[in-house]
Amino acid sequence: MQFQKEVEILASREKVWQFIWDVDRFIACVPGCKDAKTVEDGKRYSAMMTEKVGPFKVEFPTTIEVLEREELTRIKARASGADNKIGSRMKIDLDVHLRELDNKTILSFTAGVDVLGKLAALGHGIIKRKADQVLDEFAQAVKKKLEGDA
Repeated sequence: MQFQKEVEILASREKVWQFIWDVDRFIACVPGCKDAKTVEDGKRYSAMMTEKVGPFKVEFPTTIEVLEREELTRIKARASGADNKIGSRMKIDLDVHLRELDNKTILSFTAGVDVLGKLAALGHGIIKRKADQVLDEFAQAVKKKLEGDA
């Protein structure tokens, strides 16, 4: 499944870029994400993703790897994890782009999401609605944090 989201933020590209790399503040914007830790600064992170999807409460211990990084412009990352209690795995390939436009920063996300196991049995529609909701909440939380800090 592919997801795309774009959010306009009234902050400089430098400020948005710094925010993305401030793991504690950034992770606080991700719904259901807790216990984020830096494993290797700028390269590898871990977190616990907890979410209710349909009848399941999933907990994915997640590893996040930064695959590519273009200063102030782009980040390509992969997050993956498994919930052995419900027998499900997920993988997210994430592309994050920043561009400046009239004293604002356009932050865009493209995510390719693969879900396997019992969670996948819920069907494409339920998973897509939940992922869209999480992405919307995340984008709005980032916007609020950055514009609230202005």
